[in-house]
Amino acid sequence: MKEYKALVFFDLDGTLLDTDSKISKENRQAMIDLKRNNILPLIASGRSPKEIREITAGTPIDSYISLNGQYNVVENEVVSKHAIPVQAIEELMAFSQTFVHSLACYTAEEYATSYTNESMKKLYQIDNAPLPKIAPDFYKEKEIYMLYLFSEEEDKDRLYRERFSEIFTFFRDSPYSMAVVLKKRSKQAGIKEVVKALGSVNVPTYAFGDGNNDIGMFEAVDSAIAMDNASGHVKSHADYITKSHLEDGIRFGLKHFGLLD
Repeated sequence: MKEYKALVFFDLDGTLLDTDSKISKENRQAMIDLKRNNILPLIASGRSPKEIREITAGTPIDSYISLNGQYNVVENEVVSKHAIPVQAIEELMAFSQTFVHSLACYTAEEYATSYTNESMKKLYQIDNAPLPKIAPDFYKEKEIYMLYLFSEEEDKDRLYRERFSEIFTFFRDSPYSMAVVLKKRSKQAGIKEVVKALGSVNVPTYAFGDGNNDIGMFEAVDSAIAMDNASGHVKSHADYITKSHLEDGIRFGLKHFGLLD
């Protein structure tokens, strides 16, 4: 694999993307400029590989941590993936049904659910993404890498974390949802695997993010950059606060660290 001067990891929603879930012309050019400077831009997101490929089409991005560290790709090659056991999925599914919290199951290419609820509809509308297809046996037929739990009852989050403390990690990433991955999996874990695969342990690393699931990513890099639209909690874990994702905050932050002219 090619040797790079630096690695820069970007969250998508609220960071690299605009309100239409698109990469702006300015951010697209920034990715091109990074690659020209022999700096590798990578995505680190809760979104699926298919979504990431669609979103980054027309950019030089070919490396990503997807599904919150569950499925990771370097220069279009899968370097690590972590499937969730069927029994664990069934246990969470049964528990979530007691609260009528729907659960979506993600493979690398598609996602499905047993039923929808209002929280699910709200989340996919915000993400400008289609609702999961209804397929109750989907998780039995495919390798599942991430689960998405749809609930606006944040007071119930603790119950999930306590009940499944030995199996899952839960990231509340919106008022409507929690991403669910295997215990000890995260963007942080995915970044470590990608850096190792690249042979870039001593290369400077940077990360841009805005959400709670980006905190682990911040801990995995040398320089953590929070968007101005991030919460105070997320900002408190950053080394630098750039402008918001709607005010060319990506290029502003890259220039601050001398990664772009």
